[in-house]
Amino acid sequence: MKPLFVSMILAGMATLWLSAPAQARPHDPGVNARQDHQQQRIGQGVRSGNLTPNETRRLEREQRHIRMEERYYKSDGVLTRAERADLRHDQNRASRHIWREKHDGQRGGWHNSANRDPGVNARQHNQRERIQDGWRDGSLTRAERHDLRDEQKAIRAEERLYKSDGVLTRAERQDLQQDLTAASQHIYQERHDAERRF
Repeated sequence: MKPLFVSMILAGMATLWLSAPAQARPHDPGVNARQDHQQQRIGQGVRSGNLTPNETRRLEREQRHIRMEERYYKSDGVLTRAERADLRHDQNRASRHIWREKHDGQRGGWHNSANRDPGVNARQHNQRERIQDGWRDGSLTRAERHDLRDEQKAIRAEERLYKSDGVLTRAERQDLQQDLTAASQHIYQERHDAERRF
């Protein structure tokens, strides 16, 4: 009887330990789905010419602020009802801004740019590989991989925005490099924390 009792306690402790990472990284599909949808709406506005470069920069900055706010709220492992409501409020406001800018009659002078930055592209490729390596070796959980990939998508969207007017300025290049440096640190932190997929 004693070995069965001990094995039940160990099984219970393992269950608590395995569920801890999920609780430490709250997932809110509604917030994430809206963020993806709003990014698509901005992209569609760029392609159709309904958004000017300045309008797009403002909208992307607002989206970046909401993503940072979401990361901050989730950093303590709990996404409270008030924090979720605040994110929804900010997303509602951002949605109105997207609609307003797309329907204000201003037209963008967008065109495809051949302006490439091999340094930025090489770092992006390297970071994608590091995320894949972390997934393969189990050092990244599903939620961590999802968050890191979202960050990479946001950087690519920002890069497309910067290059869309045919000029990648020094300030834009520095901003991309700073974002890539932050993303690199996030990959390192997530791969070296206590959370494991296996």
